[in-house]
Amino acid sequence: MRARSTWTLGVAAVVAVVTVSAATVVWVDRVPSTVKKITGTTAETPGLAWSFDPAESLGRPFAAFADPRGGTAFTAGEPGVIRSGDTLLTVVGTPNEGTTLGDPVMIGIDAGSGDVRWQAPAHDLVSCSDVPLHGKIYCHALRKGSELVTYDIDSGESARRTVSESIFAITTTSDALYVAEGSVEENDVRVHSGTFDDVSAHWTRRFDVGASYEEVYSSEALTVIDGVGLVRTGGDLALFDAGSGAQLWSNGTQCVGTSTLLPGGYLVHTDTGCESAGNASEQLLRGPDGKVVASSSNPTVQRPGFEATTDADPVLLGDSAYDRATGDRLWTNSDLISRDSNATGTVTAVAGGVVYLLDTNSKIRSESGIDLHTGERLWHKVWSEYANATVSPDSYRDGLLAGSDGVALTAVDVTTGEIAWTAPFLAIDSDPEAFITGRALEPYGDGWIFSSDRRMIRLAPL
Repeated sequence: MRARSTWTLGVAAVVAVVTVSAATVVWVDRVPSTVKKITGTTAETPGLAWSFDPAESLGRPFAAFADPRGGTAFTAGEPGVIRSGDTLLTVVGTPNEGTTLGDPVMIGIDAGSGDVRWQAPAHDLVSCSDVPLHGKIYCHALRKGSELVTYDIDSGESARRTVSESIFAITTTSDALYVAEGSVEENDVRVHSGTFDDVSAHWTRRFDVGASYEEVYSSEALTVIDGVGLVRTGGDLALFDAGSGAQLWSNGTQCVGTSTLLPGGYLVHTDTGCESAGNASEQLLRGPDGKVVASSSNPTVQRPGFEATTDADPVLLGDSAYDRATGDRLWTNSDLISRDSNATGTVTAVAGGVVYLLDTNSKIRSESGIDLHTGERLWHKVWSEYANATVSPDSYRDGLLAGSDGVALTAVDVTTGEIAWTAPFLAIDSDPEAFITGRALEPYGDGWIFSSDRRMIRLAPL
């Protein structure tokens, strides 16, 4: 396979061509008349509303799900779902011997019934944004040149337009399309805000950021949240006003490790001091104007696997929580750092005003719940050397943190640490391979949507 840099640099000024593909509408009636109880589970455990096997239902042996966000051009990816209202969008393809999907299609599934509403071609997609814009999902593709691709959420109708820009990242808000393009290896990067027909309809700005193409495609290169945007290429990043494109801050000669754009347009990033090991020497919180609000010299970087916070919640830096508006340190709790020699962060999830801690590196393995606003320990559990954590967090709703460990779906009350319910996969499907790979969990209605690479199910109250 040719290097991505070669593919992208090979794009010259291409005449725009729009192709529209009508989706194939497929209605499959597989819905049980009632939600079925999962054998051997408690009354609190939701039942099975429907189950979808892409290989069987679409007549494609060995077919598997993939996350549209990761595209179809370069990798088979993990399962994932983009939910818009009552429609679930996901990719289905046949894994090849390499890392790509054969004959990939985007499908729209009715979240309530499990019916397939439509399917449309999804070849050569590099990535897709998960925020609908005017009733459509936007992607970018790479064939002979760069393309913009849309999928109508209701009908599945797809449009492709060849563009002259060498796009390497795409994102959307409910108001605008944003693309990043240019030659990243020459620090010649531009961000455009516009529409499908004109990516520069609102504005275009150049940013002095760059990296190798491998670094760009392995990270989240373009993000826009609450009026603030972040473009990142490897170790270079720039914060900008999403409405005008005006640069708010750039790292310049500062060496940045991790970076995350948070609700409210706040940016958390680490300064590595340009050490070869890349360890954090300082952690900083920047406001929507790009100015430093708070900083911490604690080198431990928290990397929660799941986070659902608002712009009113404190921000965690090291072992402390900071008010994101004032920068005041609200509390410090040593439980946020493992007792092992590497001082690893223990924050595994943040949701519902609770910080879920998991310490598997110390001699005494434990999990805890900490109040996000006060730092108070709400609950604490110690388990034996061979025991597993209560939950592997994938999603949250109504006080429950839920996730899969490949054996079962489990939901835990974040305020008490008590298990609310467990749904063993073998009680849902007798095929031991059905749920063993991949995990994507999404709240829906009063229940959940879960997808492995081979099954998608809806759980609902009995």
